[in-house]
Amino acid sequence: MALRFRYGYNMKSEAELKSLESHALKLVGLTSAAGTKVGDIFRKGLSGGQKRRLSLAVELVKAPKVMVLDEPTSGLDSASAFGIMSSLTALAKLGHTVIATIHQPSSDVWTLFDKLLLLSEGRTLFFGESRAAVGYFGALGHQCPELSNPADFFLALINTDFPLHACDLGYLQRAYGKGAPAAAGSAYAGLLPHEVALAKRQKKHVDLDVLHAGKACGFLADCVTLSKRNLLNNLRNPGIFWVRFAMYTMLSLMIGLMYLELGDDFSPSSVLSRINILFFVAAFLVFMSVAVLPFFIIERATFLRERGNGSYSVGAFVLSNVSMALPGIFVIALASTALIVPLAKLNGFGIYLAALTAALFTAEGFMSLTGALVPHYIIGIALGAGVFGFFMLVEGFFIVKDDIPPWFIWVHYLAFHTYIFRAFMANEFEPIASFDELPGGAPAQFSSGRAVLEFYSMADVAIGRDIGIVVAFGFFFYAMYAVVLQLFHTGKR
Repeated sequence: MALRFRYGYNMKSEAELKSLESHALKLVGLTSAAGTKVGDIFRKGLSGGQKRRLSLAVELVKAPKVMVLDEPTSGLDSASAFGIMSSLTALAKLGHTVIATIHQPSSDVWTLFDKLLLLSEGRTLFFGESRAAVGYFGALGHQCPELSNPADFFLALINTDFPLHACDLGYLQRAYGKGAPAAAGSAYAGLLPHEVALAKRQKKHVDLDVLHAGKACGFLADCVTLSKRNLLNNLRNPGIFWVRFAMYTMLSLMIGLMYLELGDDFSPSSVLSRINILFFVAAFLVFMSVAVLPFFIIERATFLRERGNGSYSVGAFVLSNVSMALPGIFVIALASTALIVPLAKLNGFGIYLAALTAALFTAEGFMSLTGALVPHYIIGIALGAGVFGFFMLVEGFFIVKDDIPPWFIWVHYLAFHTYIFRAFMANEFEPIASFDELPGGAPAQFSSGRAVLEFYSMADVAIGRDIGIVVAFGFFFYAMYAVVLQLFHTGKR
């Protein structure tokens, strides 16, 4: 799908895109693994080396004019490393600029280099034609032994971690700055400023429109491509949807069986049982949304790489995430409602479903925002759990609104749990005209559902308004999520 970000849906046909993908896989030696899933924590897929080659193929398939690669051969065997570098050399010969950092290249890989830049402690010790490097250092008194890999020799020569193998770096830097000895070929340091100046003078001939024409698709095409990818990820990755669906289904079934046929009981003791089940759903089913945070963190890494490459905008990313999360949220809410409301015989199936869907939507928005703010998922889970715990404390179950201390009442209004609990309570108790009397004919504490709502400071509940407030919180969290991504996750180092 990376090609869709570049070419959109009009510039190239599906067959042409498949051809480009096949060519990229061939370049990195992954043709035999073309049908293998990448894999995740639940399923084994590609090996570590294959994943590294795949990340390179994702960039190669877009045929960029300039490629900057960070250790593309690390973790690969010598044959794979040589194959990768041979493919990159072929691209360079076609006119692409390839810049790579590389550690311990084999002697075969060394012969593929055009130019070499040697750095030590941030100082330039050599920059020039790679084939002239051996003669350059030989003229400075550091002759590479015959039948030795020049790359290994240079690494040992300039390494400062093990002084016994290091030389006088100051001398090498001064020698480079003054220009190489005549025997070494030419004065590299003296030529470099002239090459840079020449490039600056020639920049007026560069067609800037061509340089920035790599992306052909617009906002809507990005949204379609991202939505399709997110939907496939949600269906294929068990941790994003299926594990959560199983968790919610099992817990909802246990809740329904625990409070089996509660709605048929109008005794005074049933009041507390009804309130308990509503609180549990409003609090803990929402609390379980923290489980999705690790997958948001994983997705964030992909976003950073692709945004840094200019693949799509933050708005397209967030909008597609929200639109593709909604079907899964609705299915989870529907399954939970279908297991709790009929078994417990609670009131208002439709309102219950709408309120729970809104709550899960907002909880995911909050966790998305948290995932954008924290550096590690463990911190995010701790932060999310702490905030949700505080929201539970002030939502009106443990202590009614009128009794909440003034220094915490503001949290009561900011907590979206408050409005979900209010909607659940009104939905359940408004239709109940009366409760049974106590044995002996004594009046019960609550004569009707309305009395229960008045006791819990919920006489003014408007279900539609409260559910709307929860949905508004959800959109606010997603909007802030987009702002954080826009400002702090640019994909640039």
